[in-house]
Amino acid sequence: MDDSRASSPPREIALDLYRSSAVMIVVIGHWLLSVMTYRDGEFGRDNPLVLMPWTQWITWFFQVVPVFFAVAGYASAVSWARLRAEGGTSRQEWIRRRVARTLGPTAVYAVFVIAVISALMLAGVDGSVLELGGWAVAMHLWFLAVYLMVVALTPLAVAANRRWGLAVPAVLAGCVVFVDAAGIGTGHPEIRMVNYFFCWAAIYQLGIAWHGGLLRRRLLVSMAVVGAATLPLLMVWGPYPVAMIGVPGDRVENSAPPSVALLALATVQIGVLFAVAPLLNRALARGVWPRVIATANNNVMALYLWHMMPVIVVTLVGYPTGLLPQPPLGSGAWWLARLEWEVVLAVVTVALLMLLSWQRRLFTSPIPTFAAPVPDGVAEALLYAGTAACALALGLLSATGFAPDGKLPVVAAALFAAGALLVAVRPREKARQYTSRT
Repeated sequence: MDDSRASSPPREIALDLYRSSAVMIVVIGHWLLSVMTYRDGEFGRDNPLVLMPWTQWITWFFQVVPVFFAVAGYASAVSWARLRAEGGTSRQEWIRRRVARTLGPTAVYAVFVIAVISALMLAGVDGSVLELGGWAVAMHLWFLAVYLMVVALTPLAVAANRRWGLAVPAVLAGCVVFVDAAGIGTGHPEIRMVNYFFCWAAIYQLGIAWHGGLLRRRLLVSMAVVGAATLPLLMVWGPYPVAMIGVPGDRVENSAPPSVALLALATVQIGVLFAVAPLLNRALARGVWPRVIATANNNVMALYLWHMMPVIVVTLVGYPTGLLPQPPLGSGAWWLARLEWEVVLAVVTVALLMLLSWQRRLFTSPIPTFAAPVPDGVAEALLYAGTAACALALGLLSATGFAPDGKLPVVAAALFAAGALLVAVRPREKARQYTSRT
């Protein structure tokens, strides 16, 4: 790999657009499928993917998380290459900073949600209502759990890319196939949980390979063609469903955990979008686009973390008061009501993001770190252990919600707090270096 490219890569504004657009599309999809109901004085939820099976095809357009992970791989490779070129921060401190930047806003969000749920418990709100709401504002946190995992392994991933190139994502993809075959073939679906790592790591690695100049346009187009040809075969002759997100009743899911079918869809998305990135870079380099895209990227973390909160607020206000209609599911009036729902949520979310931006120091700051009299190796071990603990805690919250069985998520909260504390520990000599640089 050319060192000049590593230390000063060309501006990939198209990838910045992909990152912010992917989050926005995911948010819109979550809102669209959040069909909350209020009948006979009780809140509930309908699932259009079950009640209207044809809507499962729509998930192909809203499952764009692979695009985000590929762009994240590129961005991490750029940051790591800059560090190596400048000879600055150590590997340990680089990982700590990246992890702390994710944990800070996440911790504020989790504390806020737990505080609200605690207040509602004291107010006597029914446990089933709390459980539904607690799940709604936690189900998207799985993404951050996986993101922490791949970011912590970035130095290893970049080194593997330099030594073995595209063989790395190819091997990871092969592991996805093997794990799927083992889990589905043996009737033990729990085996497939390890594909949370193999699948998303393979996609993240493709972003690193793009930074290394290994993904040329012809190869990208070939990836897209192969993926597009493979995807329908996996569904017609394979065990995979149409929906690219989980649907109750499906024996195999494509997203929880991720499957070979999702990986095939990812190759189509990445192949097409990365192939046209150079053209978009030139088109977006002029006018207001750089400023607009930069603003969007500065707010994607807040948008992703908080986008389900407006769903709860609008549901509590709109349905019991009759401000939001509840026409029959699937009717023309229902689809118009869905459009109204999206618009209302967008307005509330913009107001929320403005509030978060006003208090940016509170809502976007990384977790603080502190110096401790521990050897460098011990601090690094604590960093990895803490990152793993936080990832596990976020995974638990995503699976069970902030109010499992109507109770507070004590185990997940304690695990997250302990993990964040371990991440925050810096060896004393590293602290002195950090102070001298800043």
